[in-house]
Amino acid sequence: MILEKWIEYNEAGIDYTELQSQLEYYTEHKLNLNKVSSEELQSLVFLSQGQIEAIIGHRKKYGNFINIHELGVIPSLDEQSIYYLTFFITLNDESAAPISLHNILYKGTSRLIALHENEFQQRAGYKSDELKTQGKQYYLGSPYKYILRYLYNYSGRISFGYTAEKDMGEQFFQGVSPYGFDFNSVHFIVKDIGNFKSIALGDYQVNFGQGLTFGSGLAARKSAFVINVRRYYQTIRPYKSTNENAFLRGAAFTYQKDHWQFTPFFSYKYTSTNYRNTDSLSDPNTDNFSSLELSGLHRTPTEILNKNNVLQQVSGLHIQYHLKDYTFGLTAANTNYDHRFEPGTKPYQKYNFRGDQLNNAGFDYSFPLKNAALAGELSFSSNGGTAMTHSVIIPLDEKLDICFLYRNFTKDYQASFNNPLAENNNGSNEEGIYSAISFRPNRFFTFNAYIDMYRSPWLRDLVDAPSQGYDMLSELQYNPSKTFQAYLRYKHENKEHNQLNDASHIHILAPFIRDIFRFHIQYKIDESLSASSRIEYCTFNTTAYPQKEGTLIYQDLNYKPGRRKWSLSTCIILFDVNDFYARIFAFEDNMPYSYSVPLYQNSGVRYYFLFRYTVMSKVDLYIRYSNTTYGNIKTIASGLQQINGNTLTDLKLQLQWSF
Repeated sequence: MILEKWIEYNEAGIDYTELQSQLEYYTEHKLNLNKVSSEELQSLVFLSQGQIEAIIGHRKKYGNFINIHELGVIPSLDEQSIYYLTFFITLNDESAAPISLHNILYKGTSRLIALHENEFQQRAGYKSDELKTQGKQYYLGSPYKYILRYLYNYSGRISFGYTAEKDMGEQFFQGVSPYGFDFNSVHFIVKDIGNFKSIALGDYQVNFGQGLTFGSGLAARKSAFVINVRRYYQTIRPYKSTNENAFLRGAAFTYQKDHWQFTPFFSYKYTSTNYRNTDSLSDPNTDNFSSLELSGLHRTPTEILNKNNVLQQVSGLHIQYHLKDYTFGLTAANTNYDHRFEPGTKPYQKYNFRGDQLNNAGFDYSFPLKNAALAGELSFSSNGGTAMTHSVIIPLDEKLDICFLYRNFTKDYQASFNNPLAENNNGSNEEGIYSAISFRPNRFFTFNAYIDMYRSPWLRDLVDAPSQGYDMLSELQYNPSKTFQAYLRYKHENKEHNQLNDASHIHILAPFIRDIFRFHIQYKIDESLSASSRIEYCTFNTTAYPQKEGTLIYQDLNYKPGRRKWSLSTCIILFDVNDFYARIFAFEDNMPYSYSVPLYQNSGVRYYFLFRYTVMSKVDLYIRYSNTTYGNIKTIASGLQQINGNTLTDLKLQLQWSF
């Protein structure tokens, strides 16, 4: 439920495996409520600044918590927040044991995970004999996906891991992957060694300030947690995902002395691009690439040619001064490529980065002002572009929080890695004001809402003029107990996009308007059985077309008998969506280190079940079977991904051994 509220409306293809693994880590290594810091509570993502301050303030005023149920006397905590907290906190004192070879060998925890996935229907790209005779591209590998993970953790202070992935259609122990997997990732992080807060080797992510100057990996965007607009990152995080781009490969460390922290970082890795090699008689300096290949797929000869063909080097330094609740930081970062980046000559690309080197510098801050919490960042790119973001969160009283965020990214601001809160995902060519409110009239009701107004002073892809727009979300929650929760949500989007004018036959800007209504209830039938029910309705309007509509209804059941070796989750979804712009997303249950938020279009029925069985002590088998049958189409997808038929069936098997 927490992950769903964060990601369900984010369509930028962001990989949230890191957030999922972070939350799973805290379910196994619970936070001590009597020692937890504000920063650790912030990493749980679902608490507002006012709720965090109330928890810390209650502990300071009345002393240590005697019972977790004592959270119920804190007025700013609603029933749902308390329910979420019970999964992540404890009152037990689990002090970290010292690092020694004996403790590392015998007191650490390991987890080995192997996943297999396949589809039952054949996609066009696997018909190699037929495509060969036509001189077309085809998939060189098998239609199976494999993921292998090994994760080691000792007391939250040492983390080591290996992640390997082979996507469907990629070669395995043959061709360009003679040693097995197409993607391999290793990380090693150690924390709290003398003055070193953390040391990272291998694959990692770093985030500073509000993610404007430099932020790799996880990026929280607008969500149902309307007040949580500030960035709360671990400065250095191990990389555990299978996304083949959003990470650094090299070394980094954070050194703390008194009130100062220093975090230098360096990365050296080859990245996939659509690199274009010029004629050998030409100047080799004209060789260039126009985009990064973000899919991570290497199935066809062309995709293989694009694999890891450009060297990317990143280096930088973050200096932070921290005194009580006041934090100030400076960031400098440099990105180098061994070939020029030339994005194209379309008008909207005029201010995009070009060249082989980019520098960024920024200043960030966070501090309290009376009962308000201020945070922000000011950033510069080497071409003269600037960007800024400033936020203030104000707990007006124990029942009411408000926040405001202003951002202004000039059209020529450029950055290699950034993830500020914004409407668009490239951190440039945008100015906006975000306002939100969270009101809790009593313990059972919560009203959350935001409105975000923004404009782009320059063109964008599919937007051939300066544009503007706004979106808003309002949600009324009813949480009378831990066994029943319900909410009613309305989301409205109004954005300007290109639209063909029938009279002039040229593009003009027109409002694209989407309205989404949702009613959702979650309830417990008995100690072992719980369920969720939802109905969602979406409309899309613009001046050139009649209204488009989409409807989705789903029902799920979760059976988790207390002492049994197995559990079962299942869901059925009915959908009728007559246009892409009226599309609907719905979060689905999945196995550990996986998540699913499919897009629903056309009409049909989808169902899935997720079965977990404990084979033996600390060995779990997961089986996930899903089926989607469409009633109004005869083929699914297009090109090499096309399936001749109206049914798509998927099977996942995962074996997990904890030791």
